[in-house]
Amino acid sequence: MRVLFLGGPWHGERHEVTPGRVARGQESLPTHFNVTPPAETGRVTYVRRFALGGGERRPVYVAADYDGPARA
Repeated sequence: MRVLFLGGPWHGERHEVTPGRVARGQESLPTHFNVTPPAETGRVTYVRRFALGGGERRPVYVAADYDGPARA
């Protein structure tokens, strides 16, 4: 499932995230997703949230440094 990332090194990008159980879809996506940027040390942890987009509730991953509007 392609999910939008907000903040951090993947800001505004969609990346593939595999749900834990395919039958449950977006509800079984990991609650946290870690990214290790190639040019930096350490890693960025994104937290799964849900935002409205196109009249639907969609998953997004948000980094701690993101302070913009919730969007999908």
